[in-house]
Amino acid sequence: MTKEQPFCLVKPSYEKTKSSKIKSPESSKIPLSKKEMYEQALAEIKDRVKEVDSIIPRMATVASVLKNAMPHYFWCGFYFAEEEEMIIGPYQGTTACPNIAYSGVCGTSAKKKETIIVPDVHNFPGHIACDERSQSEMVIPIMDDKGRVIAVFDVDSSQKAAFDEIDKKYLEELMPILLEREK
Repeated sequence: MTKEQPFCLVKPSYEKTKSSKIKSPESSKIPLSKKEMYEQALAEIKDRVKEVDSIIPRMATVASVLKNAMPHYFWCGFYFAEEEEMIIGPYQGTTACPNIAYSGVCGTSAKKKETIIVPDVHNFPGHIACDERSQSEMVIPIMDDKGRVIAVFDVDSSQKAAFDEIDKKYLEELMPILLEREK
């Protein structure tokens, strides 16, 4: 007779200690602002990845926590920058394009090495539609210490104009955390 082992014993950060600043989503009747949601999500991500050495599980954690924390996210995930194309990495949401050309929002962000916010994807030249329900998008490049883009973080919403400077600020602050243990 074998004893069944639990798959994962890690509880959400807000349940770990009574002094935690992260609140359970059910703990407040007042809706949180976007800023407050990002602050809680980033605190949870930092707590969960602090002992993780590899970039892949760090990316998976980022995608999972943000997809569950941010109600305006329809899809979020990473594309790795390869020589000829971009290859899907960890993501949350509907099925993604497994590889994409250096066009569209992801490719443009990687080539320009800058965050791109697109309020209406249907007006972006060369937009790659992996899911027709996507209405707006934001892509943040992830660069190594030599300034090379190694991946991008792509976020889609089913709402037009879902992303703004608040999203940009918090996601740009978060991306370097992915590479901290890789050095």
